[in-house]
Amino acid sequence: MDLYWLTQAVAYWSLVLFFIPPYYIKKLMLFSFLGGFVYTWIVQIIAVNILKRWIFEADIFMIYNIPVFFSISWFAVTTIFGYLLWRFSSYQIWIVIFFTLWATLMNLTAVSLERISLPGWSIPETFMFAIFSHVLLLYVFKYMHHVNALGANEEMFKDSFMGFRKR
Repeated sequence: MDLYWLTQAVAYWSLVLFFIPPYYIKKLMLFSFLGGFVYTWIVQIIAVNILKRWIFEADIFMIYNIPVFFSISWFAVTTIFGYLLWRFSSYQIWIVIFFTLWATLMNLTAVSLERISLPGWSIPETFMFAIFSHVLLLYVFKYMHHVNALGANEEMFKDSFMGFRKR
């Protein structure tokens, strides 16, 4: 299992290359690097090394007790998140909900596979922190890429549920 995070990173980057046109990948690199790699490292250093809330099992390549490929995975996920926000901003509620649930499910999966233990943390806390993180990233994206439709606005609920209206 010492290749778990590498395998996850390869899978997520495969999704990036399969779903996102190269033009958008280039445009999203700074956001993805800051939001997916740097932010992930900051959170991990605080949670793993300072607060001791999470403990990663030994992996193929670790720095400061954190699997490097874990952060590379979330670099890819943040690229997908940014692309969907850019292309489908009227569905921002669903995008945030999906990625919050995805992060929570992947954390639960890693716990069940014993790739990480959570001595001072819980899955519900992961869910709540994922809400915070994805809303924060949404606003970072909004200001980096000037997508004014993102964030709280009068039409956000109506736009997100317009697909449910009878035609």
